[in-house]
Amino acid sequence: MAKQESLIKFRGKVGDLSFSKHRSRGYEVRMKGGVDKARIQTDPNFQRTRENMAEFGTAASTAKMLRVQLNNLLRTFGDSTMRNRLTSLIHKIQKADSTSARGERVFLEKNSAMLKGFEFNAASSLKMLLGEKLEIGYDRSSGDYELIIPPFNPQNDVMLLPGATHMLFTLAIAELSMEDMPPRPVTERSGYIPLIGIHNEEVLQASLVVGTASVVYMMVGISMYQEVNGEFYPLKNNPYNAMTIVEVDIP
Repeated sequence: MAKQESLIKFRGKVGDLSFSKHRSRGYEVRMKGGVDKARIQTDPNFQRTRENMAEFGTAASTAKMLRVQLNNLLRTFGDSTMRNRLTSLIHKIQKADSTSARGERVFLEKNSAMLKGFEFNAASSLKMLLGEKLEIGYDRSSGDYELIIPPFNPQNDVMLLPGATHMLFTLAIAELSMEDMPPRPVTERSGYIPLIGIHNEEVLQASLVVGTASVVYMMVGISMYQEVNGEFYPLKNNPYNAMTIVEVDIP
């Protein structure tokens, strides 16, 4: 694919040329081409293509439902690549469906453990921001969940970002749901922790009671702030805020 180097940047179509802007590669231009859409939809030679398209469409719809459920968290922790990365992961989980025919495989909750480790921000992670191990505890029968934050010294254990004066921990618990309006996660947050001085052990607790057949997934986030005259402001564009799916509880 060719790149536009002129001072005037085009978007749209001119004859057989299509001009566009990619989020990382910049302005590009390519020639019209490819296989006719009608042929893809009917030609037996494109059966595999149709199957892949059907499954990817299902993955996109499933990923959208998860994003709707996590919308409030994404404003703080999600990056611009999160949407595509989540769809790709859901597509991978669909392929673990060992019973449905090709082209009809779906996201099965019994395979949802593959969500564990997913990063909301590809440029950051809990391990990157904090040098101490965070622990999760939970009791499905009571619906009690907790995040154990060990004692730490921010000057030694935290990645100190320019302008940041405080950090904050978030614990989020969500029931995995494929409904059009999935229930929002239950969230608990720490106070604003100064990035100077020893911080003692702290435990965040949340409660979420679900049915015995429901899958619950747990997320932990770290966000950075700057204090000015008693007010706390997120760093510009939240470049290194991190949230990870740290555990998936499958009954």
